Amino acid sequence: MTVSDWMREAKVIGSHLKLACENLLTVKKISPSDRVSPTLMFYAAENLLMAVFTSEGIDAGAARRKAGNHQLDRMLDELPEECAVKAMFEGLIDLVAYSTTYRYPTPVGDLPLPPSKEDAERYFSVLKEVLGICTVRFKVDVRLDAPVAGSIKPLR
Repeated sequence: MTVSDWMREAKVIGSHLKLACENLLTVKKISPSDRVSPTLMFYAAENLLMAVFTSEGIDAGAARRKAGNHQLDRMLDELPEECAVKAMFEGLIDLVAYSTTYRYPTPVGDLPLPPSKEDAERYFSVLKEVLGICTVRFKVDVRLDAPVAGSIKPLR
């Protein structure tokens, strides 16, 4: 791997973690059980997964084309079993519905219900934990405007 390849991957990981952090900070401000929070949590999960994909050398674009956009459940199949956060992502699969179906009213005009307060808090907690693991292991300071990972090693 060239220095420029390493730097590109370090920037990609840092940027994904920054975006995930910003989504979670917004969720914290408005409450995990707010109607729009599940969508923000989904996008946090997706950015975290893209950071992990980058560290694993997995082409995120190819994974999306193969699995379908926003299909975390199918994209997780691309991660090796030894990935330290794969099982945690599996606990977030229900957020997929909030990235698609729950963004719009039903065909008869009803507003979809957000997850229960308990489920919303659980998703939020898992996402914060995954973000914490990623920021420590990838050595990313998400407080920076343009964070760059100090490590791009896979999470094993």
